[in-house]
Amino acid sequence: ETEEGLEIIDVLNEVSEVRAMAGHLVTFVGALVGTSGPIGDLTTIEAYRCAAGVLLHAVTASGPHWAVGGTTGAEAVSMIQDASLHPPVTAWLAGVGLD
Repeated sequence: ETEEGLEIIDVLNEVSEVRAMAGHLVTFVGALVGTSGPIGDLTTIEAYRCAAGVLLHAVTASGPHWAVGGTTGAEAVSMIQDASLHPPVTAWLAGVGLD
């Protein structure tokens, strides 16, 4: 369990129910709404609609994963530390219906 992995689990627990963990794989309650192409330094973002909100799971080009969550897509975006990502991620979320 890495620090980044534990942070992702914390975010998941805020918006969803974690069902199982096995190594780096986590099973949780949520529906994948969309997967982005590259945005900024991110290789991809996966957006999930969960019972208590929205989860954004991101992978950077250098490899580390991170996640943010919120009750809405906009709230989840506001949790992204790099503010330069807010406009393109917001636009992408609008395109997949999570604005």
